[in-house]
Amino acid sequence: MPMRFSIHTSIRNISGAIEHSRQAEALGFEAMFIADSQMNLLDPFQALALCAGQTKRLRLGTAVTNMVYRDPTVLAGSAATLNEIAEGRAILGVGTGDGPVYTLGRKPTPMAKFEEGLKTLRELLQGKPAEFPTGKLGLKVGKLPVPLYVSVEGPRGLHAAGKFADGVVLGSGFDLRVFEWAKQKIAQGAAEVGRSPAEIDLLAAGMICVDKDSDRARATVRTRLANRAHHNFRFTLETVPPEELPGLKAFMDNFDDAKPLEEKVDPKFVTDYLVDRFSIAGTPEECVARVKKLEQAGIGRLLLTPPGKIYKETVEAWSKQVMPHFQGAP
Repeated sequence: MPMRFSIHTSIRNISGAIEHSRQAEALGFEAMFIADSQMNLLDPFQALALCAGQTKRLRLGTAVTNMVYRDPTVLAGSAATLNEIAEGRAILGVGTGDGPVYTLGRKPTPMAKFEEGLKTLRELLQGKPAEFPTGKLGLKVGKLPVPLYVSVEGPRGLHAAGKFADGVVLGSGFDLRVFEWAKQKIAQGAAEVGRSPAEIDLLAAGMICVDKDSDRARATVRTRLANRAHHNFRFTLETVPPEELPGLKAFMDNFDDAKPLEEKVDPKFVTDYLVDRFSIAGTPEECVARVKKLEQAGIGRLLLTPPGKIYKETVEAWSKQVMPHFQGAP
């Protein structure tokens, strides 16, 4: 299967939703996933429903919503409704909760409750009845099935994803050693319930920037990737090489979750290791070389987050300067 590319974006207005979805489809991206952050971004399900009417082929997903503010039954109903509007192109992406959860003083969903919610979601989205205190009930509206993708980084989350997810968004970045570690955890969860790991779609996710000036590209992604890196290392340091731990500790100690997205940490604390792990940034040739290494390691899908300030330019540059080097790309 040829390498497939999806775009991750944030939607703050209707015109942006229309523009981003049309651009992604026209340039040959497989899917567009949008973030969920109440009070900061448009409601993802309503925005994606609008995008469904503007596109014909593009898959449309959340990356990611959470169960802190939305009950699994509400998520299932919203996803099935979107899937009917999009004629089968919807994807429900969920996580334990990050920025919008901490901003309002809440806590991420505890892993035991998260796993229970995933089980309920999988059953409902597959058109099966789920167990509730009042008995077994199924989803009676919308178009089913809807693929359930889970964004997780820690061992327990990856294990749960192996049991219940149709796909896993690996926000742990593009480090091949981490990718193999995550695959093992997912496979263990799958084996526990008699599933084959081959049933589970894997998306390696991170930031991108293409620029003729490699240093400028890396500087552009340095602050934006900080939030994603911090999210990873709240759960486990198991994947960090020993020689990188001092720099990582300084990064974590100086990270301020209360600040705006690109001001949460001084860029001087974002080490080269973090840039390499959580982004593909550099010249077109450097970006192509990174993607080819991922492809050779068996990674078939990438979920890419362009810098917001140069979003349109980055998406176009990636589609024209990187994607044509891979079989099946436009």
